[in-house]
Amino acid sequence: MQSALANLRAVSGPLDFGPLLVLEPEERARLAAASTSVRFSAGATIVREGESADAAYALTSGRVRVAAGPNGRTLRTLAAPVLVGEMAILSGQPRNASVTAIVSCRALRIPAVALRAAISASAAFASTLDAFALVRHGTHFLGRSSPFADLPSGAIDELAAKLEPVRFAEGDELLRESEEGDDTYLIRTGEVEIVRGGSGGRVLNTLGSGAFVGDVGALTGAIRTATVRAKTPVEAFRLLGSDVRPVVAKHRHLVHRLEAAMQGRHAPRRSGTPTIAPAPDDPTATILGDSATGAYLRLTREALAIYRDLDGERTLRDLAFRHFERTGALDPQAVFATVATLQSAGLASAPRIVAEDANSRFARVTDLVIAPRLEMHDADRLATHLFRFLGFAFTPGGVAAAVGFGIVGLGALASVFREASPNDFGLGGILVAFAGLLVAGIGHEAAHALATKAGGRRVGRAGLGLLWFTPVIYVDTSDAWLIDRRRRALVNAAGPLFNFGLAGLLGLVAAWTDGPLQLIAIWLAVANLASVVFNFSPLLEFDGYYVLEDLANVNALRHKALRFVFTDLLEHPRRPRSRLEAGFVAYAAAALAYVIGVTALVLVGVPSLVDGVLADRVDASLRDLLGILVALALAAFNLGPFVSEILAARADGAP
Repeated sequence: MQSALANLRAVSGPLDFGPLLVLEPEERARLAAASTSVRFSAGATIVREGESADAAYALTSGRVRVAAGPNGRTLRTLAAPVLVGEMAILSGQPRNASVTAIVSCRALRIPAVALRAAISASAAFASTLDAFALVRHGTHFLGRSSPFADLPSGAIDELAAKLEPVRFAEGDELLRESEEGDDTYLIRTGEVEIVRGGSGGRVLNTLGSGAFVGDVGALTGAIRTATVRAKTPVEAFRLLGSDVRPVVAKHRHLVHRLEAAMQGRHAPRRSGTPTIAPAPDDPTATILGDSATGAYLRLTREALAIYRDLDGERTLRDLAFRHFERTGALDPQAVFATVATLQSAGLASAPRIVAEDANSRFARVTDLVIAPRLEMHDADRLATHLFRFLGFAFTPGGVAAAVGFGIVGLGALASVFREASPNDFGLGGILVAFAGLLVAGIGHEAAHALATKAGGRRVGRAGLGLLWFTPVIYVDTSDAWLIDRRRRALVNAAGPLFNFGLAGLLGLVAAWTDGPLQLIAIWLAVANLASVVFNFSPLLEFDGYYVLEDLANVNALRHKALRFVFTDLLEHPRRPRSRLEAGFVAYAAAALAYVIGVTALVLVGVPSLVDGVLADRVDASLRDLLGILVALALAAFNLGPFVSEILAARADGAP
């Protein structure tokens, strides 16, 4: 079909375009003689959906809009020269779309009788017109009835060119349950049954003309979850997933929309090999964890029941009704949110469009450049060996010794402290200093890992890498969720305690040495102390925050505190009714004061800092302007996330 269209050449007559070029000149002349010239003003309807076809129109000037459906959805716009209205003449069916003039148009009105006579007189014209009509029918079908209706017209044309017309007899299977498949079907005529449980299984639904089946498997590569069987003779368009995915991948907004649409029809099933264990400090909660992926979730009893309902048979709608039957609460949003959380953790299947294209390969290459990493997928064996030698440090006596050692060392540091910067070290000193920071980072994460082993749990992944050219060290201690909260607090505190003890050791080194070595020890000690202050602050979501969460036995403490203060109390002012609510108020007030304080410090101090750095290099007025701009940017960087947290908490608390 495409080669036939490509061979058509443009000439100058009113009917010398498109499929009409297949006719001999004399035949085109006879067809033109049987036609009448017509004009349409802007907004005039040329053909109307649902009406019988008495003529086709050869548009010689102007542009038209093709629309269909009760809401008049625009399928495409066409510009002269173009033939419209011929499809209904060929099919003998009522018109399936309306054509409206966008601007003033001129056309030849070709009576249906004359067009049918030309078709009867020329087999080549009949074949070419059928091919044109098939492509146009497919284009209209994709633009009106398929999940791809929101694609740009050029992308729809690209897909339409790949449509293959197929027929099925009554009882034929278009798709088969439990099989992999790459094809999807747009039903043109006839009806199909959706069957689950094999050919003799339960009929879930019956679909007719305009339905689209098989898209989830074709787009995601998932196993078919049902059989699609022809209930009557069926005519359809077949489209391969390998043709669809590259086109869809170019339009990310459609990918997200398709995935959301497929989610409604998807029957999620449990994924991975997670373990289910009671939460150590809450008899009403359960820890669902997969040590292979490092995914751990704390679930309520109802959330666990929803997880157990994920059998690959129930859709989200079925799960919501199942939840209603079990609890008497009709709360589909809670069910959907639970399933979405399980899916994001990789503990439940989700419809994700498979796309292996140049963009994804580029993303992987970019990730290797800006975020290279050396990772140990299972660091538990190494942590176990280290714990055999260093386990004594993770006893109450070891913790007390580390704290005492840090205090003594800091006292020694205070006696010799003086300002030092890497510029004072020389090149060799700089290398030693940054090696010391690397050791401090590795030790910090190793302390978390060994504290996890002290609690009798396993360690997951561990690695060293760069993120935007900044060193990053990490270790997965998610299994510590299965430790009681007080010992889990020690796991979270282990990293800062290591840095505190190391700062003490470096303080003693500084007291016993002099020269460059003393300067390096002072600088590293201060750097470790800064790390302790930064990580141990409960107002930032680092180690100290999680220690506070464990000691208070409140999960998502920050979010709950912000929601209580900025939603509940703002909308219904009252005094706190419990120690927990008073704690929420105190935490939210402290977090707000911290953000305001840091912002004020930035606004006051950064202009002076910029002025000092650029002194004698940049004009004073420009220095002032740069200082203000940098200060405002850093203030926005500090305030923005906090404001976003408040807005998210308010949205979460909205009815």
